[in-house]
Amino acid sequence: MLTGACLCGDVGFEVDGDLIEIAHCHCSACRKFHGSAYATFGAVDPKFFRWTRGEEKIAHHQSSEHGFRHFCPRCGSAVPANPEGGPIALATMGSVAEDPNIRPAVHIFAGSKAPWHTIVDDLPRHEEYPPEWGAPSGIDRPVREAETPGATPGSCLCGEVRYEYDGPPERMVNCHCSRCRRQTSGAYGTFVFVAEDAFRWLTGSDSIVDYKMPEADIKGSAFCRHCGSLVPRLRDPGGMQIPAGGLDADPGVKPAVNIFTGSKAPWSALDESIPCFAGYPE
Repeated sequence: MLTGACLCGDVGFEVDGDLIEIAHCHCSACRKFHGSAYATFGAVDPKFFRWTRGEEKIAHHQSSEHGFRHFCPRCGSAVPANPEGGPIALATMGSVAEDPNIRPAVHIFAGSKAPWHTIVDDLPRHEEYPPEWGAPSGIDRPVREAETPGATPGSCLCGEVRYEYDGPPERMVNCHCSRCRRQTSGAYGTFVFVAEDAFRWLTGSDSIVDYKMPEADIKGSAFCRHCGSLVPRLRDPGGMQIPAGGLDADPGVKPAVNIFTGSKAPWSALDESIPCFAGYPE
């Protein structure tokens, strides 16, 4: 039995059967929606999948002719896709609490990989969908440019929210804590930190939902209310935390550290070429 939930806990699900396969997707739509380096999905026979709470609360965004994105309207976490009458359900693996006892089998849309991300395992890689899946071709996303020369731009999936920041980021971090995994619904969260005075909203700041976990000192998430994509959030006075998957250009840096590796998902491959800490660095 696998159980999962969004960051706030309003939406929950169970998988009472074996997963068919786990795949990492690097497409630009998944990166923007989840705010992470890639999204990880577990395919399961729909007869083994069920919602335990909150199904009626789920918000939906049609991201292409072929598909929808589903998210919690309170905290913005991506939630599974369980299309009625479909051949498979897709569980968002970052939301899952337990070890599924199988490991990812493939990287898809590796041709769209974020420039700051390094694939560290030896799994098969496909530029788009594997040909044996018989799936439609991927969709080219619009390139959203910065308004200020030299700035680094970012945006949500639907384009309602756009932003940019000046200069190099203060740091870039991979966080493997269970809260970041539930927030992004991915293997881990990758965040860029910049000074508040170097950051500016270009459009859509009034379309942002800011969720603060009531039991946490600072942890929360911000997302576009229209498409559910994670967007920047003021983490503390003077500092912005930006989900790196939402960036529209190469920030010129790569993650410098892995934190909270003691909470790492058992199916996630760790980049051991950079320092790793079980919790916060001392």
